[in-house]
Amino acid sequence: MEPEPSAGTMPRYPERSGGPLDDAARSPTLTEALDFLSGKLCRALESALPKLADEFSARAANVADRDQRELLCELRDAIQEAGPRISSLFANKWLSLTRSAGRSSPSSEISNADELTLVDFAEMDHELAVKALASRLRAGCTESLRGVSLRLAFLAGQRGIGWEIDDLIAQALAGVFAEIGLAEAASLELLRVIERQAAGTFGPAIVDLDASLVNRGVLPRLPLTHSRSAAARKGAPESGSPAESADLFALLQNAVAPAATRSATTGGVTPGGVATTATARVDLPPGAILASAPGTPATPENMALALDRLIARLDSLQTVVPAATAASLPDNLLRDLRSSDAGQSLDHLSAVTADIVATLFDFIFDDEAIADPIKALVARLQIPVLKVALLDRTFFSSKAHPARRLLDGISRAAVRIGPGAGNENPLYRRITEIVDRLQNEFRQDTRLFETLREELDAFLDRHEAAADEQAKRAVPLVEEQERRELAVVAADQALASWLSRPLPAAVASLLAHEWREILIRRRLAGDDGAWRAAVETIGELVASVEVRPDARSRKQLATRLPALVRTICNGLGDLDTAEERRLELIDGLFSVHAAVLRGGRPAVAAPPAARPAAPAPAQLASERIAKGGTLVEKIALASGSAPTASERSDAALDAVADLRRGDWLEFRNREGGPARYRLSWISPRRGILLFTNPQSPQAMAVAPDALALQIHRGEAAVVPVEPLFDRAVSRALEGQKAA
Repeated sequence: MEPEPSAGTMPRYPERSGGPLDDAARSPTLTEALDFLSGKLCRALESALPKLADEFSARAANVADRDQRELLCELRDAIQEAGPRISSLFANKWLSLTRSAGRSSPSSEISNADELTLVDFAEMDHELAVKALASRLRAGCTESLRGVSLRLAFLAGQRGIGWEIDDLIAQALAGVFAEIGLAEAASLELLRVIERQAAGTFGPAIVDLDASLVNRGVLPRLPLTHSRSAAARKGAPESGSPAESADLFALLQNAVAPAATRSATTGGVTPGGVATTATARVDLPPGAILASAPGTPATPENMALALDRLIARLDSLQTVVPAATAASLPDNLLRDLRSSDAGQSLDHLSAVTADIVATLFDFIFDDEAIADPIKALVARLQIPVLKVALLDRTFFSSKAHPARRLLDGISRAAVRIGPGAGNENPLYRRITEIVDRLQNEFRQDTRLFETLREELDAFLDRHEAAADEQAKRAVPLVEEQERRELAVVAADQALASWLSRPLPAAVASLLAHEWREILIRRRLAGDDGAWRAAVETIGELVASVEVRPDARSRKQLATRLPALVRTICNGLGDLDTAEERRLELIDGLFSVHAAVLRGGRPAVAAPPAARPAAPAPAQLASERIAKGGTLVEKIALASGSAPTASERSDAALDAVADLRRGDWLEFRNREGGPARYRLSWISPRRGILLFTNPQSPQAMAVAPDALALQIHRGEAAVVPVEPLFDRAVSRALEGQKAA
């Protein structure tokens, strides 16, 4: 494996080095990779634990509730006492889980449709916390996580499957907390706290491993895709199995359905706090969740007939749904349907299904992170989504469901579209075409969703490729600008101590202007010898204007002056200095040296005294760099400007530090309205972030401190990457917990 970076340093790697990995080297490389990642993760955990203990201690000191205070103190004490063990336990759990990654595991099945399933809500909360931790880690380092997942699977001979590293990390942590004896409530709280810090804590280890595997020649080029691997772990129960589907459906039902409806479709709650959910309806034919006329026996034939009638009714509604506009926000048509005579006649599970879908669309329409033009398009999908949910309730739990995958694809496309997008935007037009086809063609065959999703992914692939091509053209301009900026910094540092002294005006002017430019050019040229010679000339020049009280030292100076003056003249010649300016400098130096050789003291100009100034708001400077048809807007803090104490935001700095290639940001102070750009490259020298968007004629290169200031001021924001439907589900479940 690659040598480990020094503490606190994030290594930068080239996009590809080395040749393809030999088949015989896969197994040992897999072992090295897992050991490498295990060590990185353990060290990250060791570093995070003291901070967690401090956080729990601080929270305990400020909480009034006694039970909550005792819980926080228990967590603090457990971390401090078990700290040395946690790392080794994590390593063992990690090893155990990675050994079984990709192997088959028994799936849970409901053996009898009339059987009652016990749902332990405490256990469910714990499982949701583990999934939330994995999800947060996945959202924080999507690109590197995908690369590591596919590359480890390739090394294990499971190409095309993908290891779900985020899940393995979350499961290992949960197992460690159980093994050190944490109570359920304490373990749940610890998982939730770590979730918020998951990307920052464990993300760098994943990034390092991904880069190292690329350097080793392990799948150096991955195909462009926009979704997590569709293949689940071999033999593992697929998301959307009857049991899992029933659990999520029950959670959503509790979140949105009226109490009377819930009591009619669930078995209640046992004294021990365990809910019983009747699963008899879960495994009935699809028609079992549809309406039938009052008094009609609920036979499969009657339910199938009810299915046909309701689908036909929804088909007629689907084709007449009007196209909403961003100016007139969409209505929730499903609410109107539920209040109609047809909606009132739905049986319990059908009514609950319609209520759930309607509530999820409510959350989508209320989500401020989703641009209004996208809401207007998504509004036209209400009837198709309801039909899918009524026909197949695994839609709620299975992310592999064709309809869910298409909604995820629309979400990923929507990230690229700003709030003011319209038909002039190719992505917006493509989503409009997809919605039109669903509205006009979808009946019951969900293969249409899969076809449209494949077409959308291909379109997004081309969009990504165009953004990468734009970045490829812009990177050399940014690197060239960066090299000059670094050269300027080096020149200013070399001159700083000399210019802080009292110097004759001619000498100070020469050093601050012409000689500074000579230093910059020699630094850019990369000639260390020429750079050192230019720096040594500064010392010789300053020494040549110092007072010489004795004749011997003045004589020595007289013998060295011709070579010094010749060096200075050659430097001015290299700069093509104007003749008038060159004569001004040479005459000034002649006068100063003449005074020194006579034993006098040349007149000096004292450097201006620094006066404390009242802190002023930081200013941003924008500069356009153009070359060969490529245009880059460079944004940085203005020279001499720095954020005030009130403008320094740890949250904004953390947001910038957590950015990864492929993230999208919205810049809100742009000419012509807000615009969204993709992070396409991060400079290894100074961390400059290069943003591109094929719809924009120019790229943007933003300094990290400038971007943090923009985020703090609300002039820029990271665009959420979680699919809009998943966000709606999360908000519905959060609302249930809050209630």
